[in-house]
Amino acid sequence: MATATPAPAVAKPFTTDPDTQARTLSAWDLARTRKKQPDTPRGQIMTLRTHQKLLASFEDERGITASDRSYLRVKEGAKGSCLFIHGVSTGPGDLKELAEQFFQAGFNVYVLRLPDYGTPENTISEITWESALNQARQCFQLLARGGGKVHVVGMGFGATLALHVALKESVSSLLLLAPAIMPRENFLQRLLVRLKLHHLKFVHGWMGWNADLMEGMDRARGKIGKIKVPIYAAQCDDDDRACPGSLRFLQRKSQN
Repeated sequence: MATATPAPAVAKPFTTDPDTQARTLSAWDLARTRKKQPDTPRGQIMTLRTHQKLLASFEDERGITASDRSYLRVKEGAKGSCLFIHGVSTGPGDLKELAEQFFQAGFNVYVLRLPDYGTPENTISEITWESALNQARQCFQLLARGGGKVHVVGMGFGATLALHVALKESVSSLLLLAPAIMPRENFLQRLLVRLKLHHLKFVHGWMGWNADLMEGMDRARGKIGKIKVPIYAAQCDDDDRACPGSLRFLQRKSQN
């Protein structure tokens, strides 16, 4: 007896609700019409508020918990902007209270969400530190489009990313909280990263995702002296996540 051949499985395309689609188009249209020209103060507020609504809609659809959500607040006539970057063992919620204080003091604030950092799932090995840096740079450029000063606040490995942002963008100042610049790993692991041997499959398999973070730290350490903007940093001696030697290294190498 003939049997019916089952239909091949078809992957269900990702869809968004009409509001998210409309906001995406609005954000795209604003970026397209302005091209590389600086925004007017009013245009900047329009761009940021459109991005704010898009972020909220995007994270609503994905069921992102309140403590893990991006945080963007803007106001007309702001004295400047602040970009906040969390680390591997922290999330946007750890910086929200500080960001709110800066907002009340007259700044636009943006606590970006790094999807693969600060989460309990084992996903961090699937991305590179450069991809997190690219996301941070895009958020910085969004805040900088309207001109004015943009300050960057980094916590933990977010401080390492903040240093890299300052090397590539026109940052006005850096505020680094518990900066993760010196890894707690042993000399052999640091040497393997310095010699770029961590890219070998068996070495990376032994070191795990720490190797990628160590590479980001290693590159930042070698260029700290090139950063000309003021750097403010704070760290506790008993910090069990970031090595206190990071702050001392920063003090020796920083020009400001």
